[in-house]
Amino acid sequence: MKAKAQRFKFAPLVILISGLCTSCTVSDYFNSGTNVQKESINVEQANQQIAQAKAAEQARLELEKQQQAEAKIVELMGNQPIQFYSTLAKIYAAREFSPIWQDESAKKKFLHEYAGLVASGISIRAAISLDAISVTPVEEIQHDILLTDAFLSYMYYTKKVPSLAQNWLYSQNSYKADKPEDELIELWLTAVQNNQNLDFVNILSASNHLYQETLQYISNSLAMTDKEKSSTILYKLALNAQRLRIIPSFENGIFVNIPSYQLNYYRDGKLVLNSRVIVGKEARKTPVMYSKLSNLIVNPPWHVPNTILTKDIVPKLARDPGYAERASLEIFDSKGNKISAYSVNWSQYVNSKSVPFRIRQKAGDDSALGRFKFNMPSSDAIYLHDTPNRSLFNKTSRALSSGCVRVSKSDELASVLLKEAGWSMDKKQRVLASKKTTSVPIQSDNPVYLYYVTTWIENGKVQTLPDIYGYDKLSAPNYINWNTVQKYL
Repeated sequence: MKAKAQRFKFAPLVILISGLCTSCTVSDYFNSGTNVQKESINVEQANQQIAQAKAAEQARLELEKQQQAEAKIVELMGNQPIQFYSTLAKIYAAREFSPIWQDESAKKKFLHEYAGLVASGISIRAAISLDAISVTPVEEIQHDILLTDAFLSYMYYTKKVPSLAQNWLYSQNSYKADKPEDELIELWLTAVQNNQNLDFVNILSASNHLYQETLQYISNSLAMTDKEKSSTILYKLALNAQRLRIIPSFENGIFVNIPSYQLNYYRDGKLVLNSRVIVGKEARKTPVMYSKLSNLIVNPPWHVPNTILTKDIVPKLARDPGYAERASLEIFDSKGNKISAYSVNWSQYVNSKSVPFRIRQKAGDDSALGRFKFNMPSSDAIYLHDTPNRSLFNKTSRALSSGCVRVSKSDELASVLLKEAGWSMDKKQRVLASKKTTSVPIQSDNPVYLYYVTTWIENGKVQTLPDIYGYDKLSAPNYINWNTVQKYL
């Protein structure tokens, strides 16, 4: 019977084939009262084959439709600079090639933001796209397609730049566009369908008031000054504006503008604490990053990072193993056993990139981390901390650390956070005196923004800071068309 069930007789085979062209299944055929014996055909298997065949046909039709749409995009755009042919074809085929950018306010807002991006010089591709938009008649569908192509790049940029700022905003032509996620594209198209395109564009725009002031200043300057003579300062302002766009308005959180050597802590729009800081030296730059405080360590030990271990500590131990005891350093072998500094021939590890030891500095007043360490998730193992070397905060130039941020008023910052955790000042002093390492979870939401801005506009005036890492040394790139930027900015 099993072999018979897998064999198709002529009549059931006809039913199977005809099912490909109808919405009926084989089980419908048998339920209609036919005398054909069910054992002549495997009903479940046949239904699966019909479904698979229908799915394959649907996929073929969709592929054919997509290919036709892509061919039409190629025909319409010719040699125009397009980045996302397949995505554009899918979007416009679904709309029967009707225009998207019919809301002039949404279009104006987007082009204002996009012109600001172009002025920053981070993408020659964006500059080419903006020029193409500028010279293409607005009434033609090609103009609309160019706008959408640029907007896809802009969506990808706005979503990725907070995490990729260090890669994109500190050298020329460093932003390379990619297609945004399908879910984001669908959200945008839904907004367009619901006449909410302007709302969607506004959501992508930066809220930082210094960003907005800086772009407005650039726009006014382009109308009043010689573009060639002022291009370098306008370019630097535009570049720094893009760095500001990833920073929210200064309402809540810890903000460290690296070249300012200052930390500002805001709560509900009010400045709670201002402190001098020490940041990474040029050879070990403090990275641009966003994170959140996770916990506070009172009396922290210092686990020496590999870079400092190999470049700083090992040469000192090679000259004098007694340095370990004087600096309160504990040395552990690969098995976790504590060993004496005198038991190692440190000279063989000088200039090595790694060593088979871990070194930890005991907690105490002389610890490199001081009395407090403020932890936050970081791929670069960056955190805020105290320091015993208080005199360094009196220096004007304070790019002196190995990358982490030393906070002059770490005690005040710790007091605010410990109070939220239910600690009294008496308890804080008792734990400090005990020198016992104690971890305290952060109770409030404390975002941390480490950013790098050297030139911006505040209250109508140009503000400048030293370019301590040399990120802004280059002059304005020649691919920025300032006339086009002025048109839309």
